[in-house]
Amino acid sequence: MIKMKRLYIALALAGIIAFAVLAEAGENGIGVKDKIGKLLRHRWHHRCEGSNESKNMWQHAWRNMLNYTRIEGVLEYQDGVYVVNDVELYVGNEVFLNSIARSDFDRDGEYEYVWQELEGLVGTEVVVNGVLRDGTLYVSHINGIWFRMPRALPELVEMDGILEYINGSYYINDTQLIIKHGLSKSDIDGDGSLETMFEELNGLVGEEITVDGFMNEKGFVVMHINGIWAR
Repeated sequence: MIKMKRLYIALALAGIIAFAVLAEAGENGIGVKDKIGKLLRHRWHHRCEGSNESKNMWQHAWRNMLNYTRIEGVLEYQDGVYVVNDVELYVGNEVFLNSIARSDFDRDGEYEYVWQELEGLVGTEVVVNGVLRDGTLYVSHINGIWFRMPRALPELVEMDGILEYINGSYYINDTQLIIKHGLSKSDIDGDGSLETMFEELNGLVGEEITVDGFMNEKGFVVMHINGIWAR
């Protein structure tokens, strides 16, 4: 019913516009076909221009991603830090390094953990791109292959305590927890069913749990609950 009403409204508006065009065309002595044709061409041209501008903007931004800062040289691993030409590389936090890489960076035919892919490149000539801040290159590409967003993520900290539910929010040790909305990817409370994050946490209220994450201005952003991914 709602769809039909919308259709009728759209048709009515189209009719009003067409009538106005016809009336104006008659008053000005312009051929109806020419008037409508010009109107349609103008609108189509305007839409195409907007679409092309948006497309060009994104293409420009993507091309520039490889032109931030480019460093070529041998990848070294010194005292727990990756280095190219004496420039320290930021390649992500521990969670990222222990995740499966999205590309085969070391070209050994296998998708491995990120740290293993990097280990396979140590001692070889590489080209890295990224954002240079305070002498550290936040890597976005390795050998032209997308690596990660060139930004630093907070290091994760761990917190233990009794989970409480107070006035619509979850707390541990008087610290408010910031959790994701929507369906949980795992059965965090162990009741045998996949539920929303709020329902999963409700099943843990009153229990001692371990969470890790990082603090922001709103509270503690939870990444894992009892070792289970919670984002």
